[in-house]
Amino acid sequence: MEEIIKMPLKGGKVARPLSLLSDDQLCDIYLASVEVLERVGLEAGEERALEVLEEAGADVERRSGLVRIPEHLVREAVKSAPSRVTLCGRTADRDVKVEGKRVFFGAGANALYVLDPSTGRVREATTQDCVNAAILADALENIHCYLSLVSPQDVPPEGVDRVKCAIALKNTTKHFFHDAQGREGAEDQIRMAAAVVGGIEELRRRPLLSLAPCVTSPLRWGKDALEVLIAMAEHGLPQIISSEPMSGATSPASLAGSLVQQCAEVIGGLVIAQLVSRGTPVLVCTLPTIMDMRTGNIAMGSVEMGLMCAAMAQIMRRHGIPYVGSGGMADSKVMDEQAAYEKAMTCLLAALAGTNLIHLSAGMLEAILTFGYEQLVIDDEIIGMVMRAMQGIQVDDVLLAVDVIERVGPGGHFLAQDHTRRLFRREHFIPSLTDRRTRKDWERSGSLDIVARARGRVDEILRSHRPEPLERSVREEIDRIAKEAQRRLSR
Repeated sequence: MEEIIKMPLKGGKVARPLSLLSDDQLCDIYLASVEVLERVGLEAGEERALEVLEEAGADVERRSGLVRIPEHLVREAVKSAPSRVTLCGRTADRDVKVEGKRVFFGAGANALYVLDPSTGRVREATTQDCVNAAILADALENIHCYLSLVSPQDVPPEGVDRVKCAIALKNTTKHFFHDAQGREGAEDQIRMAAAVVGGIEELRRRPLLSLAPCVTSPLRWGKDALEVLIAMAEHGLPQIISSEPMSGATSPASLAGSLVQQCAEVIGGLVIAQLVSRGTPVLVCTLPTIMDMRTGNIAMGSVEMGLMCAAMAQIMRRHGIPYVGSGGMADSKVMDEQAAYEKAMTCLLAALAGTNLIHLSAGMLEAILTFGYEQLVIDDEIIGMVMRAMQGIQVDDVLLAVDVIERVGPGGHFLAQDHTRRLFRREHFIPSLTDRRTRKDWERSGSLDIVARARGRVDEILRSHRPEPLERSVREEIDRIAKEAQRRLSR
């Protein structure tokens, strides 16, 4: 376990990003989204947002809150937003530098339920689950950022965002990105993160926390979300401006049309953030799902999600906007073959396209309603394989190995070659959970399937991994802010 604690985060860089769209198609989708902002507009339910948009020259209907944003404001906002954003951990070796073709992975989705590893039954998530999940994510080397994996149901919903923030800050050293309940929720969490790093100025220099205001599709920015967006912009802290359209229900059934809408929604949020504070760090994020027309349910393990995230990665990279996409989710209720192929398909598509940060990528089942302890560990392995696929196949004189092939010759073997010893760890992915032994050896060791092996890994981590503790005074300040908010909101 000590090796994991000390190991710097190893994000990947996709060798040759997958291109689903031609240059003309990229242009068509982006220009159509700008046209939607100009002709259709967004609903903005917050006074400060309406003020900055109106002052900048947008067409604002005060009574309805409808805002039509001209193209020049979009162009200026995209130009002023940084193309590189660093999401800091507690220490520099935990930093995630989001830019270009770099790809990182984040866990979490605020699941309401847990697949209990001791009983195999689904139950409501608890505060202890929230603690355990943060510790697990802190230990797993392919999880680079943390979003609370569960939302505890044993505390009141008012102020639960502060409870989750306090737990995360105390139990993981990785960057924490999160939701917030309006302006007060944002300010409280900013104060918590500032307590960890030593003040608000240090938090601006090394942002340990980012928040994720989310539009309500189609095209409605609510008051609470805009309060969070504006608070983060005013503080100069990174935020993840998000859209979660459901194709066929809250966005067009055509994937191209859904892409147009989600582009318009997140770029509209980016415009507001840049008008509040030019140059403020912004990542845009989409969770693009489809509706299963047979059941009326959301489908998060669909191949269309992977396709839309891959397309959005391509669109946003073209315009220099850091992009957070989605992958690694499943509609399956249990840790089975369906979960495996849904997760692998969506994660691989998003990664090969160069999605900068793939969130919700580990631990989630049942369309992110349920968290599985073992699933988190299994998904960490899947992500490791995806990161190897991103590297592609390197070719140079050494790797072509003509001299080695000549030295071994017909009928020989390569095991004793120095070339093999030097390169196999770099060229071959070495899994920690996947079983590649013979059936006899597997049976001799207990015939454990992947879930059982993952359960053993979960137990090992929770038994031995101890995230770097915060000073007592810092822990007390974080808890005080959370409890004070809960008392205030319960009145």
